[in-house]
Amino acid sequence: MPAVDIHRQHSTSPTGPARKLRAVTPHDTDELEYVTNGIVCAGGGLISVIAADDAAAVLVPVLAGQIYPIRARTIRATGTTATGIVALIS
Repeated sequence: MPAVDIHRQHSTSPTGPARKLRAVTPHDTDELEYVTNGIVCAGGGLISVIAADDAAAVLVPVLAGQIYPIRARTIRATGTTATGIVALIS
């Protein structure tokens, strides 16, 4: 039997819970499938992020298990040391 989503009638929100999760393989030129609402990592380190409205990457230090509310369009391989990166998408 399929799962019932009792919140399906509610509108999505950038600050609401993620409705899609995507494992991220960092890449220096490819953009993500969706701009994220947040990022979480299994292993801490650095993430090289290009935000939705930026052109240049910024290194963001992250801790394992912490959700970071970043609207990212690219997670670059160069400079990224964090592991198990997951994109949270509303």
